[in-house]
Amino acid sequence: IALLTWLFFSFLDFYGEMLWFQQLGYGDRFWTEIGAKALFLLAGFGVGWLFAKLCTLWIPRPNKSRTWIPILAAAITAIWSFSNWSVILKFWNRISTGTLEPILNKDVGFYLFTLPLLDRIYELAFTLTLLLSLSMFAILFIRVDDNQLRYGFKDRDAGVARRLIRGLLFNIFLFILVLAVGKMLNRYALLYSTWGAVSGPGWTDVHIRQYAYILVALLTILLSITLLIPAIGKKYERIVERKNWQTHPLSFQLGTTFALLFFIWFLILTLVPGLFQWLRVEPNEITFEKEYIANNIEFTQKGFNLQVEEREFPVKSDFNRSMVEENQYLINNIRLWDWRALDAVYKQFQEIRLYYEFVDVDIDRYHFADTYRQVMVSAREMQPKNLPTQSQTFVNKRFKYTHGYGITLTPVSEFTSNGLPNLLVKDIPPKSEYPALEVDTPEIYYGEMTTSHVVANSKEKEFDYPSGEKNVYTRYQGSGGVQLSSLWRKFLYGYKFDGTRFFLSQYPTRDSRLMFHRHIVDRVKQLAPFIRFDDDPYIALIDGDLYWIIDGYTATDYYPYSEPFNSTELIEYKQGNQTRTLRNRVAGHIDGMNYMRNSVKTVINAYNGDVHFYIYDDEPLVRVWQKIFPDLFSSKDEMPAELKQHVRYPADMLLVQGLVYAKYHMTDPTVFYNQEDLWIRATEKYYNRVIPVEPYYVMWELPESDNPEFVLILPFTPKNRQVLIGWIAGMCDPQNYGRFLAYKFPKEKRVLGTQQVETKIDQDRFLSGQLTLWDQRGSNVIRGNVLAIPVDETLLYVEPIYLQAETAAYPELRLVVLMHNDQLSYAESFDKALEGLLAGKKIQLDMETEQAPEELVRQARQAFDDYLESMNERNYQQSARALQELENALNQLSEQNKLQ
Repeated sequence: IALLTWLFFSFLDFYGEMLWFQQLGYGDRFWTEIGAKALFLLAGFGVGWLFAKLCTLWIPRPNKSRTWIPILAAAITAIWSFSNWSVILKFWNRISTGTLEPILNKDVGFYLFTLPLLDRIYELAFTLTLLLSLSMFAILFIRVDDNQLRYGFKDRDAGVARRLIRGLLFNIFLFILVLAVGKMLNRYALLYSTWGAVSGPGWTDVHIRQYAYILVALLTILLSITLLIPAIGKKYERIVERKNWQTHPLSFQLGTTFALLFFIWFLILTLVPGLFQWLRVEPNEITFEKEYIANNIEFTQKGFNLQVEEREFPVKSDFNRSMVEENQYLINNIRLWDWRALDAVYKQFQEIRLYYEFVDVDIDRYHFADTYRQVMVSAREMQPKNLPTQSQTFVNKRFKYTHGYGITLTPVSEFTSNGLPNLLVKDIPPKSEYPALEVDTPEIYYGEMTTSHVVANSKEKEFDYPSGEKNVYTRYQGSGGVQLSSLWRKFLYGYKFDGTRFFLSQYPTRDSRLMFHRHIVDRVKQLAPFIRFDDDPYIALIDGDLYWIIDGYTATDYYPYSEPFNSTELIEYKQGNQTRTLRNRVAGHIDGMNYMRNSVKTVINAYNGDVHFYIYDDEPLVRVWQKIFPDLFSSKDEMPAELKQHVRYPADMLLVQGLVYAKYHMTDPTVFYNQEDLWIRATEKYYNRVIPVEPYYVMWELPESDNPEFVLILPFTPKNRQVLIGWIAGMCDPQNYGRFLAYKFPKEKRVLGTQQVETKIDQDRFLSGQLTLWDQRGSNVIRGNVLAIPVDETLLYVEPIYLQAETAAYPELRLVVLMHNDQLSYAESFDKALEGLLAGKKIQLDMETEQAPEELVRQARQAFDDYLESMNERNYQQSARALQELENALNQLSEQNKLQ
């Protein structure tokens, strides 16, 4: 009864998921996985049982071990085959890549699809043969007679003991044979060796270790065969006849066998190669390893798709009005809004009600009003847990508050006179400044915050949006969710989710739709768990509808010769005379992988929840998955043209490629070995702390093109220096999507780094003084990202500075700092700061940001009095602060005097 009950409720859960897959149109994908798991489970159980049964024929009857040992082995094999269904299917549908590795001359496809299965089969065989050997050993030496635990051969039937010895020797023979096969597999593992100067086989691996593995495997097989030689078997039988296993123990003889085995392994696999590596290779490492370093460079670049277009960036010193006019599209699209600052503004002015919430702010681009603009957009999602406690009822959470509503959208560079964003899409219902930005279907049933299930189109009207003191209600008209078309389905999902409350509720009807797996990342992982998904989905407005786009990656750690990605990034930088280290976690979902592709773009309709997987990189791993699940994926050509306009190069992908390229742009093995030209990410002072520069999007025009394009950029500096050495870019627009550019600066020129721009700001007496005073007068100064913007053949640096009062919930833009070469300009707006930069002078701040001379004199006197008082009290910390305030006030007075 208990078993049947468990099976019944397990079936309910299984059937509920099946209906969900079918509703999305992926029923075949569901049954392919279920069929494969069921088939492999049964086949594994049968193979494991049969194998163990053959290996336990020597156990005399009646003995319960003849039953439970095969059952245990069968269970282990069944669990193994069930959990490795994807590895087996990838092997079964394997393809050739057309790329041969240079050591064993095998196609890379062997390492991607065959070797993983061989490794897992070896692990299974090792486990089973070890289990059987230990079981036979225990049965031979341990038994229960007359309710007493007995050891050894004393008082044991000699015939039974002889049979058990033969069975033990046979199972140990199989175990040692498996070890020999493992040593042969280790030859392929040399392709990931870390013995040499780089990942992959080095000189010792190629010339010593690979042959050592063959020799060891042959010697191990020979040693295993000796266990089956009749003469040795008779010797063991004579041991039995003595009836005293403690005098000449069989365990001692077997121990000698394994001692000899491990001595051979140590001698041939460790000692000899180690001596060659130590005495011959390491003293002449670059000579011996040069060829293998070149292999590592080639295959690491292939593993991370570093098909780089390298170019020189001359960094000319000119920056004039004609350049500004020729690059007006770029100037108008420089991002002045920091996403954190904008998120705070959105939360303050656009959440409207407490149950709405913005998760984050995404960057995209749109065509409207005959322009191509970079914008920042955020979705207004429903968060029922923000409702008052008394309102968080079952009815409200399941039937009434079911969806978010609309988006906000603003250009990256436009502000109102109060320092707030110029919203092009805002409010509820959404109001759009341009027809191209009209939101026809603002309801968001699927998003980044929709972690709970809801029922749409029930007898209870759904809350749609607030309108003054009243609310507007709606009924769901879409096809999302599983239709509750029968009492059976209502019972099924009642068990799965809310129990009797759901089953007995009168609100659901036959036309109601139950929506679950609504969190978009969870949703796509349910459909494609073998894809690694980006943790930053973004929303796009397309023909009035809202769609989520998520980047999907295929990755493996089986790509030969390639360097595994280390997600722990260490950046050393100078702060005064001290060297400090930044430790960052980068793309943790790729840690340890040595192959990565952004192979899939996933699109989710925010209203219906429909999911489409579009293949954007037709690489081997995704092609095999497409063979396994042909109905799951669509080609890039099938993606609607409007969607393609919003596909972007993912920041995580560029960051991973950038950190690999920072080392692997050195293609000369000697230079690579000496790490002569190692790059690191540039740093900046962001929100008053030093952090690495994150990849950022800009509107940019390729030198050979006349059309502005959406591009992702990341700058780099040399190791232990702050000047820029180069930058990389990933192209986003459809005509050039996926191109990876790397611009290197002339080494004879000094190109300011982003951290140096921060230092210049700190060294400007008036500006640093003004920021210090703001920070001390009940406000917080927030320094945004420093953007190094390529304009023609030079660089323009831009940093927005925000001011947030301690009593306010949002920051306002107060200054824009521009810099070119060593010239600094700042003002209350970008246009004024740009005018100052072009004119070669600083723009005087207006009275909103500039303090009157009388006020500065008063502050200086007060600071001096505070200094004297603090010194009297020997409060040196307070006296230092007062002295700093005095210096800031005097510096501002001096700057104002110069401007006048």
